[in-house]
Amino acid sequence: MNLFIIYISKQLLGPFLLFMITMTGVAWLTQSLRFIELIIIKGLPINLFFYLTILIIPKLIATIIPFLAYLSSLITYLRLSTESEIIAMRTAGINNFKIILPTIIFGLFLGCISIFIENYISPYSFNKFKDLQYNIRDNYISVLFQEKVFTQPVSDLTVFIKEKDNLGNFKDILIHDARDKNKVISVVSENGKIEQTINGAKFTLFNGNRQEITRTNTSILYFEKYTLNINKSPKKINIRFKEANERKLFELLNPNNNIDNLYKKEFLAEAHKRIMIPFIIILMAILGAISPILGKFQRKVSIKKILFSVSCAICIQIYIIAAPQLIISYSNIIPILYLPIFFTLITILFLLSIDNKKLKYKLLNNNKGLSN
Repeated sequence: MNLFIIYISKQLLGPFLLFMITMTGVAWLTQSLRFIELIIIKGLPINLFFYLTILIIPKLIATIIPFLAYLSSLITYLRLSTESEIIAMRTAGINNFKIILPTIIFGLFLGCISIFIENYISPYSFNKFKDLQYNIRDNYISVLFQEKVFTQPVSDLTVFIKEKDNLGNFKDILIHDARDKNKVISVVSENGKIEQTINGAKFTLFNGNRQEITRTNTSILYFEKYTLNINKSPKKINIRFKEANERKLFELLNPNNNIDNLYKKEFLAEAHKRIMIPFIIILMAILGAISPILGKFQRKVSIKKILFSVSCAICIQIYIIAAPQLIISYSNIIPILYLPIFFTLITILFLLSIDNKKLKYKLLNNNKGLSN
């Protein structure tokens, strides 16, 4: 029996690794296209680009593991059915539950990997990803500005630059600063650049004027050199609120009391999603394997069976996406959200563990008794 489990597990592992490498590569490439502009147009160093995009890989892997488990088990058991290995197993006295047992073990293994990734690797890498984004904004903030484009480096601060050279010097600059609710500042300058200080990034502007408009007064100042802080509160530059994806499970279930209730609901939704995922992985793995097994044996599994199986897998993927949103809106329904997962798992395992012929015999006898 151990050799049988090892044999099926090896058959499952091959497609899983192939699909994981392929789908992770495609997903990584798709996500990387969002940052390619930072290199081509804005001049970000290529090593930072690769580091930034590599940090999103753990989250991508954690997201696609359920569907990978389904695809690998579906492909494996379809091949076993096509090559008549399943009928050989049944001839040797191996029942449906034992045939599906390697898939259950494989699903448990992937579930454990998912727990480790979701609660340790992914929060760590995503935290580094967000820190790097902020670091780019503060230390490479000049790359964020494009020629002849209105840009907002921070909220309520709009910057327009007509020309920009390779050294980061700007020409013909217009700045609209509405960060102070009591006044609006507009600055026009012939030249300027961004400088890094211990208090954060600052605009150093040359030869221009500064207009300040309040509710009661309007003033204008002409200058040869003028400095404008990009960050309104320099002392709080390094303090950043950690999102749900950056937190471990314990942090999600035990947030600080001073956090807004909306964030607490998001944390709760993310926590329960992470708890659900291992069970969903097991369910998806079993779902992919049962199509060639349940029902009347066929050397070539019918298209209807495959389409039904794929439809169920897609519905489960939609359920994974919808469940956190439902928790945020209706936190009282959390126990109800677990019921479909466990009910489906128990039903499938029950159908696999019983003898199909005995069940059919009982159903036929019951139908005859009812007809009499």
